[in-house]
Amino acid sequence: MDVRAREKVRSHILHVVTLESWPTRNQRILRDQLRAHPEDAARYANLKRAIVDAGTPPAVYARAKTALVQELTDRARAQLGLPPVPVWEKQ
Repeated sequence: MDVRAREKVRSHILHVVTLESWPTRNQRILRDQLRAHPEDAARYANLKRAIVDAGTPPAVYARAKTALVQELTDRARAQLGLPPVPVWEKQ
């Protein structure tokens, strides 16, 4: 993963993965789950808005979404016949 920042404001994040790993990457699996299930996409969007509206610091934002992201990713992985794996990658 590569993070670029200008004036200490993150502008983008780049994840580089192998073609072989792409079918089982949580990022892709979650993306496809949200695209296929509008009710899950709405839950995710509502949670993200609530986190921001609560004034959650940016450093805590990703962690605050983890439980829902894990739930949705686990469900999608199960539908694909894949085992659950942790979604949290940061140390």
